Amino acid sequence: MTRTLAGTDHEPTPDPEPATSGTESGVEGLDRLRLLLAGAMGTVLLSYALLVPAAAVVIFTAGGAVSVDGAFAAAIPLWLAAHQIPLVLEGQPLSVLPLLPTAGVSVVVALGAAWTVRRLGGRSRHDAGAVLVAVAGAHAAVAVLGSALLPRAAEVAVAPWSAMVGGGLVSGLAGAVGVLRVCGLPPDRAARLPGWLRPAMRGTAVALTGLACVGSAVLVAGLAVQAGAVASAYSRLAPGFGSAVGVTFLAIAYLPNAVVSGASWALGPGITVGAATASPFVTSTTAPSSFPLLAALPTGVPPAWALTVFLLPIGVGLLTGIACRRAAPPNHRFSAALATACSTAVVIGLLAFLTGGRLATGPFDPVRLPVELLVPAVLLWVGVPIMLVAVLRPGVEAAPDSAQPSGGDVVEVEDDAPGEATEAADEEQDAANPDLPRADQAEPEAAEDAPEEDRDAGERADAPGSRGARRRRDAGAQRRPDRKVDERAAPRRIPATRRSPDQTERPPRRRWWQRPEAKVEEPPAPVPEQRGPQTVAELVAQRAEEAEDRDAGEHPDRG
Repeated sequence: MTRTLAGTDHEPTPDPEPATSGTESGVEGLDRLRLLLAGAMGTVLLSYALLVPAAAVVIFTAGGAVSVDGAFAAAIPLWLAAHQIPLVLEGQPLSVLPLLPTAGVSVVVALGAAWTVRRLGGRSRHDAGAVLVAVAGAHAAVAVLGSALLPRAAEVAVAPWSAMVGGGLVSGLAGAVGVLRVCGLPPDRAARLPGWLRPAMRGTAVALTGLACVGSAVLVAGLAVQAGAVASAYSRLAPGFGSAVGVTFLAIAYLPNAVVSGASWALGPGITVGAATASPFVTSTTAPSSFPLLAALPTGVPPAWALTVFLLPIGVGLLTGIACRRAAPPNHRFSAALATACSTAVVIGLLAFLTGGRLATGPFDPVRLPVELLVPAVLLWVGVPIMLVAVLRPGVEAAPDSAQPSGGDVVEVEDDAPGEATEAADEEQDAANPDLPRADQAEPEAAEDAPEEDRDAGERADAPGSRGARRRRDAGAQRRPDRKVDERAAPRRIPATRRSPDQTERPPRRRWWQRPEAKVEEPPAPVPEQRGPQTVAELVAQRAEEAEDRDAGEHPDRG
């Protein structure tokens, strides 16, 4: 009976909420592993399957017997070449590899990586790295395995280390593009990106597109001028229909290489094939090549008007500078233009490095685009116009004007009604006599000292249509000077609105030598303790007292 009925001093803690993590919407466990393997090996198998028909065409045009096993076996060196892995054919080095199959494999890898990271949940921190490692590792491992399983009859050899590096780099870069398109950057990292980065990326895309168009135009012009040499090269290399189809497919695969070479020629450094050199300044030739694209190289002394080709990259630079200027804010235009010029030069230099290489050991070895001259040429013909247009071009932005007039300004308005003219006259009178109270304004002191009944009466009098309101309007009309108001008044100069002293008064500013006054916080008023019954006996006594009080209230005569 002595057990207390009051609550304990501590309350029961609520159940903790389940921790929400960033992985609740993603795929985990074996499903995650299965998706990673499917994405990595799927890109390998799909890119390899796309090259099997090309291998069958190569075998058919060479006059061999086409079989499924032979097509799959011949597709292995093509898959390795698509990853820019140098080959050795019959003891002769071959590192001038086509860029079109590389672009196709890169597209497949980018799409596969994007599909995988999207199925995993699209979390940049949790899924992007795993997808990149899986895709790059799978391509590198299969490249090393494929270099070891090359058939001896093909007489193709590949260094394992080059297979691992080439397969991993090409697939890793392509996979990074696909992952970034789906996930993007984390919000904290995206917030730290400089403001010139996106305009620089856009400008680089414009510059590369323009240079690709320039290279294509130069290539088409070279094929048109050297049409006879190209036709004779076709007749010597491919006398039959089948061989002509094979040479055509091979030339199409090397078209991106030819476009990069045309851009190099338009920029000035040109191209070197063995002992032959072709550029707008000088041309030295040797024996004509039997490959159609190499047969399009100029053979004679370049004319003087060939130097006008430099107007093409200059035009690309001007267009890129305009794009940078429109995309970048004013305080980031210089950085965006500089980054655009440098990134364009780096990308062109990388493409020139991939375009060149060893071509056996004959008179056309090596094929080389002078990178050490091409990068400065890009900075000169493209980078300088970008900087001039994006930075030195005078701006046309108008300075923001203040939409509101200052305190001393006046505004001319046109009165549209007699009532507005009357209000303007009242404003002028108030400005001339600031001490004269207006009829529609009440004294604040009187309003504060008035009793509640008077204020209620005043509110009733101020109501629309009441007698008090009409009396005040009549009194205000009597105090105003009689004036004749035209139905259509002329434009009137109205001064700025006068503010009351209470509104313009500001708190005093604290000086630097003045210490802020410490605010003394008053302790809260103590709350009286409400003590309830602690034992059963006290509870019974309290209930008895309550019953006696009720009886006394119901029967007062008994007391």
